[in-house]
Amino acid sequence: MTPDVIVAGGGVIGTAIAHQLARRGARVTVLDHAAPGQATAASAAMIAPDADAGIGPLRELAVESARLYPALCAELLDRTGLDSGLRENALLLVAWSEEDERDLRRRRHRLEQAGVASAWLDPGRLRDVEPALAAGLQGGLHLQGQRQVDAPALLHALSRAAADLGVSFRSEEAHRLVIEGDRVTGVQAGANKLSAGEIVIAAGAWSGSLAADLRQPMPVRPIRGQMVGLSPPTSLLRTMCFSSHVYLLRKAAGWIYVGATEEDVGFDSSPTAAGVRDLLSGAVALAPALEQAKLSHVAAGLRPATPDGMPVIGRMPGWSGITIATGHFRDGVLLAPITAELVGDLVEHRRPRLPVDAFDPARFLLRAA
Repeated sequence: MTPDVIVAGGGVIGTAIAHQLARRGARVTVLDHAAPGQATAASAAMIAPDADAGIGPLRELAVESARLYPALCAELLDRTGLDSGLRENALLLVAWSEEDERDLRRRRHRLEQAGVASAWLDPGRLRDVEPALAAGLQGGLHLQGQRQVDAPALLHALSRAAADLGVSFRSEEAHRLVIEGDRVTGVQAGANKLSAGEIVIAAGAWSGSLAADLRQPMPVRPIRGQMVGLSPPTSLLRTMCFSSHVYLLRKAAGWIYVGATEEDVGFDSSPTAAGVRDLLSGAVALAPALEQAKLSHVAAGLRPATPDGMPVIGRMPGWSGITIATGHFRDGVLLAPITAELVGDLVEHRRPRLPVDAFDPARFLLRAA
């Protein structure tokens, strides 16, 4: 049976979209190339919109997506019995230098403008809140009410729930679009030509090459992010800790994520000695007890980046049957629930409940003109 929608991309964005569309009654097929480098596999999965200093459309998107998470994870647990690892965590942004402190105080002012309460902690109070931190820090910004999930667990739960709703997952790469006139009617996956009423490109860092068939700019490029997992000798970290060099995040199992690099190296998703060295150095400097931690694992993913740092969510101008959802960079997990809802509205030719003008693919066409 021909599906109503084909979603090209089986990461957290594509799978969340498939799940949302299936909840609305659509027949959905997901195609995923299953290549290494998927950003979800190397995500710390912080549901922390206040970690970013921005104010504007992207923040509005992030705050609403974070609000959706408790209901989504409860629904997934009820349907599949799988726990996505959602739990509350305070956020601590720390300053090593006077320049860091100035930046954080400016950030605090912007957050206050957005109605977000925070507390400035002097060095003594900082270590009362987070005893694992090193001496010599200038202070820090403390924000309550943030969350995290477990990225692999979330993706597994979304996939199971989507499959339970009838979504078909195929381990095939959509390598080109099938076009008739000004309409996208399907995709070519290997030797198979697959048709659908609507196509959604949600292939992360690979989205640009697939969208090239539309002969319009889609400047999404891969940025490698490396991460290290550590198993500390004792329980460490009460908060999610950010410095200007690394972040530290303790997962429910007790091990600690250290992230993350940002490297413009094309589609090379291999971890490197230099990347691991820099992460470990930053981690031990921030929390000295981690010097005795055991190295648990190393991961790297390719994040989809755009020139303006904004995701791409919208219908492709001049074409019918095609919607784009990519360019979420480091915020794919955070933005997955709201992206899925917005794409669901677009595919159904309904006005999205949040404005998407700032994320419209047409912005690249206008800049290229």
